[in-house]
Amino acid sequence: MRNVAIAAVLTIGLTGQVTAQTTPAPANGAVTGSRTEMRELIEATQAIAKASRENVDHARVVPDLLYQILAKLDKIETKLDKVETTLKETQAAAARRR
Repeated sequence: MRNVAIAAVLTIGLTGQVTAQTTPAPANGAVTGSRTEMRELIEATQAIAKASRENVDHARVVPDLLYQILAKLDKIETKLDKVETTLKETQAAAARRR
């Protein structure tokens, strides 16, 4: 009885391994097709990498431009404040003279 159980376990184990190994090896045509697919994938990956680099460069440039614009706006605002204070002073001086 013990021998039968051991033989059954070995048979089941070996048939499982045999069925796992029955997949056929790829033919030469499948390998070349696979190579062309790999070339296409590599080219697509390179295009994606290039687009990503351009996107990163754009993301770096835009904040710099915004910073420069904001700095210029701050300078203009400061100059306008000076003009407003000068106008108020001249208007106050003209009102005193009357």
